[in-house]
Amino acid sequence: MKWFKNLVGKSEQISDKSLEIIQIKFNNFLEILHNNNAVLKNISDMEEKLQGEYLFDLNYIRSTVSEIRKGVVNIINNMISLGGDGYKRLKEYYARIDAEITRILPGGRPIEEDDYIRFFDRILRENAYSVGSKNAQLGEMKSRLALPVPNGFAITAWAYKHFIDRNDLQHKISELILPLNIRSYEDLQTVSRRIQKIVTEAPIPDDLAGQITQSYKKLREKNPKARFALRSSAIGEDTEYSFAGQYRSVLNVRAVELLESYRAVLASKFTPQAIYYFLSHSISEDELAMCVGCIIMVSARSSGVIYTRNPVNAGDDCIVINSIFGLGKYLVDGTISPDIFRVSRHDKAIRESSVFFKTRKLEMHPDGGTVDVELSEEEGRKPSLSDREAIRLAEYAAKIEEHYGCPQDIEWAIDHDGEIYILQTRPLRVITPPKTEIEVDVSGFEKLAEGGYTICPGAGGGPVHRISSVNDLQDVPNGVVLITPHSFPGIVTVMGKVRALIAETGGMASHMATIAREYGIPAIGDLKDTGMLNNGDMVTLDATANAVYRGLHDDLIDKRKPDLDLFEDIDIFNILKRISGHIAPLYLLNSKDAEFLPENCRTFHDITRFCHQRAMEEMFYGASELKNKDRFSSRLQSEIPLAVNIIYIDKEIPEKEKHRTVDENRIESVPMASFWRGVKKEGWPAPSRPPDMKGIFGVFATTMTRTEDDRFSEKSFAILSKEYMILSLRMGYHFSTIEAMVTEQENKNYIRMEFKDGGATIERRIRRIRLLTDILTKAGFENFSKGDFLDSRLSYQDEESTKDALFLLGRLTVMTKQLDMALSNDAIARWYTNDFLKKLGMPVDGD
Repeated sequence: MKWFKNLVGKSEQISDKSLEIIQIKFNNFLEILHNNNAVLKNISDMEEKLQGEYLFDLNYIRSTVSEIRKGVVNIINNMISLGGDGYKRLKEYYARIDAEITRILPGGRPIEEDDYIRFFDRILRENAYSVGSKNAQLGEMKSRLALPVPNGFAITAWAYKHFIDRNDLQHKISELILPLNIRSYEDLQTVSRRIQKIVTEAPIPDDLAGQITQSYKKLREKNPKARFALRSSAIGEDTEYSFAGQYRSVLNVRAVELLESYRAVLASKFTPQAIYYFLSHSISEDELAMCVGCIIMVSARSSGVIYTRNPVNAGDDCIVINSIFGLGKYLVDGTISPDIFRVSRHDKAIRESSVFFKTRKLEMHPDGGTVDVELSEEEGRKPSLSDREAIRLAEYAAKIEEHYGCPQDIEWAIDHDGEIYILQTRPLRVITPPKTEIEVDVSGFEKLAEGGYTICPGAGGGPVHRISSVNDLQDVPNGVVLITPHSFPGIVTVMGKVRALIAETGGMASHMATIAREYGIPAIGDLKDTGMLNNGDMVTLDATANAVYRGLHDDLIDKRKPDLDLFEDIDIFNILKRISGHIAPLYLLNSKDAEFLPENCRTFHDITRFCHQRAMEEMFYGASELKNKDRFSSRLQSEIPLAVNIIYIDKEIPEKEKHRTVDENRIESVPMASFWRGVKKEGWPAPSRPPDMKGIFGVFATTMTRTEDDRFSEKSFAILSKEYMILSLRMGYHFSTIEAMVTEQENKNYIRMEFKDGGATIERRIRRIRLLTDILTKAGFENFSKGDFLDSRLSYQDEESTKDALFLLGRLTVMTKQLDMALSNDAIARWYTNDFLKKLGMPVDGD
């Protein structure tokens, strides 16, 4: 509110310039109101869609979220203009909320100007749209959780845009992707090769290349013995869309390979599987800028993946740790079946450990790149983790899940000195089994194979189709049970064709497993006994029970379906539901609460609620504190003995008309005229209703507690425009503010009244609040009360209905003046309630 005080300063003279400044601020205020209404309308529409009665698509979600984002940003910017730099911190809280939305819904936003390089110690999760989610979470865990994360830097989305724009690549890429048939793997390969060739042959702009090189040198100077990896961190990767295994990371990169490796990671955005993935999820390629992380590599003795919840059984109360020797690539690509440790979430005790024979490991080569190392039988049968290390990893995992508030999929590594490092975290999709177990009689089924691990529960059936490499993908028919020796790039491109999936090697932590769960494909891994499953055999895979039966068993398939809500298994509905959780809920309710602070804004709705309230206070309470405010105002001329000063904020007042009165019949404000019409209809009350002695003593007590500068002793004040009103009424000992907008557009119309205090005891004041609540509820208002405070709201009414509601408030304002002193018990309060309802022509309970 400093801007109001600065208008006056120490001078007794107020120039016309001051009024202009108020009018500018009022325009900011109107912009806040306009954008607030637009945001609330979009939130309401979003909530309506979540009722499940309307169809919508990803474009609807993107456009709606985009409109809400735009509205909230405009509200914050206008709030800063209206109230000063103190409100700039709202941008920080907006960024935090928006980062969570971006994790769920990648794309849909323009790339914002930024540095080309950001070191991890300057990155938080709210920077995900600048550096990609993978980089953002590394910075978050390093800075806010103080977890052991390797040092590194991000090459930003702005750098990617610079590379694409400088080489004029976007239209060339779009022309190739637009006509693509993603059902044809041959077409995917052809387009992929052409785009990757374009990208890898394009020069990196000198300014960008220079910054990448200098940042690498800076990192190397602090870590002279370190090896480095360049890892993809595309916009949208490691969000609700995992993009697991779709992009490339280059390991053990030497300085001379740095820029070439950066270009290779950029080009991996256009692998066949990556193109299929984003197009099959209706994501536009140009929304997914490829950020890259340059990170110090861990010379891993062991590495793996932690699931903070069992992804195939939500009821399992254990943290699941998957572990192998060496670098983690052989685990996530399904080459090696990992050791598995199940650690209790509560006491961190190891509940189960399964150690598998590991034939090989991947290590860094001294000259760059990696090398495959065979393990002896003795080495391969050893556990890749000690119990102590498993427990420590579980403790880190629990801390990460608590911070993010949802199950996490975490990559980690342990070096040869036993130091643990966290390399990645992303949301984990957890599949809920049926709420009630349904017994399935399989006694008459011929079992062809059993064993392995559930990757995605459920059952599916069809003819067996075997593949052995990426070259076989083109020939995968629809409706098959697919058998693969292990995961490899490109399998995602046939997920839309298969009914079930069997991997002979690999477990639930592979990239293929993550993708299978995203697509809801029943799947098992590490099934060795597949010799009896021949191409063309009709089979049913029971992935929940890890068995394969001869023939197609529809009853088994139906009963094994996960127990989901009507729309829960529809990805698009789930996306909207999760996004809505960061937009629609309202946690900031009472503006008088000590917790009504910017840092407690948990949703976009909270931000709009906070700004709306503070904007009203900036406008009204600031105006009421103006010195010599009569210089700006005119006195309302009326037979009603209520002193009201008026400022018209939407027009210039001619010099000769300054300080004049405003005739009550010529009020040039639709809401004020409607309200005042109600005041006149009721007329000024006769001398106050005679209170009992307790009521009189209550007045004495209330009077004794007033301070000399109490606002209730001041005149009433109104700030008006043709369609808008803020009216502050001081009626004896109670105080009310009424804010209203009345236009021809229903979505802009609203009324809000705050009513508080009084002259009688608190019990009597509360009875008056209850009376007002009862009457206003019947009139269609929403009411929130606490003690002797009432907040009433009415919105989205047509113009005439809004004017009628203001007319009603005008009448009630007069009716309830000093009424609290007469409300000595509940019976009297009920009598007055019914009497007022009859006078207002409203139904009385019991009539």
